[in-house]
Amino acid sequence: MFTCKIYHDDLNILHNQNYNNLKEIAQDLGLTYQQVADLSSRKEKKKYQQFKYFPKIEIVKIKKEC
Repeated sequence: MFTCKIYHDDLNILHNQNYNNLKEIAQDLGLTYQQVADLSSRKEKKKYQQFKYFPKIEIVKIKKEC
């Protein structure tokens, strides 16, 4: 399970939903799977994420409880 949150600042949340996998996130947001995988890994900040009006996109894996 993953949670996807898109916001401009803490007050303006545009999207906040849970998904079973990254493919579902890509289909819902109209992005490619590779774009979503890139956003979820966030190993380093990408150049396009530094624009002034780029929304913050957080994709976090939800760990299953045993």
